[in-house]
Amino acid sequence: MLIYWSEEALNHIRARSDRYPGAIDIDPAWTSEAMEDPDALWFEPDPKSGSGLGIRIIGYSIGAGFVVTVIAYRRDRRLRGATAFKASGSDLRAYREGI
Repeated sequence: MLIYWSEEALNHIRARSDRYPGAIDIDPAWTSEAMEDPDALWFEPDPKSGSGLGIRIIGYSIGAGFVVTVIAYRRDRRLRGATAFKASGSDLRAYREGI
């Protein structure tokens, strides 16, 4: 699955640990792996999005070795990345339970 990341969004996910102590910086390749996971969960629209326009994808990344949550949106017929992070809490539970 092809996802487009702006330079700003790439810098955002690659430098999560600068903003959140203990956070893991996300390699953009991990987001593609998570989206290609056959067990990935796709929520469109994202139930956690205030605008109702976002897409939440939760899937396992082989390269990362953990489940990744990807937040994206559609623009110009393309899927564009907004942010990504190591899944935890309800995202991780949903993935494990296949909800």
